Amino acid sequence: MKRMEKIVALIMVLVMALGLTAGCSKNAEESETSDNSGKKKNKFKVAMISTEIGSEAFNLNAYNAMIDASKKYGFEYVSIECTDTTAWEENTMAVSEEGYDLIVGVGWNTAEPFAKAADLYPDITYAVIDTVSSNENVTSITFREEEGAYVEGVMLATAFPEDDLFGYVCSYQTQATYKYRYGYEQGIKSVNQGAKIIYNYVNSYTDTSLVYEYTVQQQAAGCNVIIGGVSSAANAGIYQACLEFAQKETPIYTTGLSIDQTTPDNPYILGGLLKNTGTCMTNIIENYITGTLKKGEQRGGLKEGAFGVVYVTPEDANYRNEDIFTDKVITAGRAAADKIISGEVVIEVPEEAAQK
Repeated sequence: MKRMEKIVALIMVLVMALGLTAGCSKNAEESETSDNSGKKKNKFKVAMISTEIGSEAFNLNAYNAMIDASKKYGFEYVSIECTDTTAWEENTMAVSEEGYDLIVGVGWNTAEPFAKAADLYPDITYAVIDTVSSNENVTSITFREEEGAYVEGVMLATAFPEDDLFGYVCSYQTQATYKYRYGYEQGIKSVNQGAKIIYNYVNSYTDTSLVYEYTVQQQAAGCNVIIGGVSSAANAGIYQACLEFAQKETPIYTTGLSIDQTTPDNPYILGGLLKNTGTCMTNIIENYITGTLKKGEQRGGLKEGAFGVVYVTPEDANYRNEDIFTDKVITAGRAAADKIISGEVVIEVPEEAAQK
């Protein structure tokens, strides 16, 4: 049965060969490097599959890390950008049949295609970033988002000591997103025990209009700070509301997600969380080379440098609203991060159902 599936996959590769070539970028020739003894590194090929890269830092950081690693270790690489739902499995099967040794998927879309491919091609190493594959033979890199959210919560509560109500607009209500909400809440309550969080779910990663509407509703309910948890793009609905309410002299403050979204064009975006896909890609490749890449789910957080907080890990940022995020606020955030990294503070996220 598996032999027949491989034959079908091979036919599919031939049919879409032109499309694959058009939808990816590949270095023209394999670079050559040597170790200190002058011995060449073992040759292998790496493929990265993601949505369109463009200027999206979530994908771009992983892509650049792959290029940097190629220069260092001398492997051939290819990047394939998927633009529709059917492309994920097709492209995964295509690069698998082409004989790539390590295939890395960035984003949740890669979880199931990689699970299927790992059974069909057991000699290939598969890894996914920011999702969990159902196949235990796939390395799944996830994040301890609750750690960064806790630190961000500490900073927000320190910046707004008089506020007892904070807002949160999120994508979907899942255990994965609950890690964020729980982390924020625990961080805020570590500074202000009586504070509460109200929240709404958009049930989308792209509906900026509904994000905007919920932001307005939460502001009307008394929230000066409304945390953005939809996506780095759809949080724009909150950012728009921040600018509009500032003109009414009733400013809303918020945070960024996954990438540094602070900017002088919108000083109401105070900070944010960072998913360091570049670090994840580097670790995957280097562990593959040394034979230490573990299968199954591997979680990274502040200690590993996989997940960060703007102004804390790393300490720099695009822009800082120093009137709100003062030195006191930054110091509080860094102290909270140090406690997590040292193990003094351990955040255990319960199942959300148990909290209802």
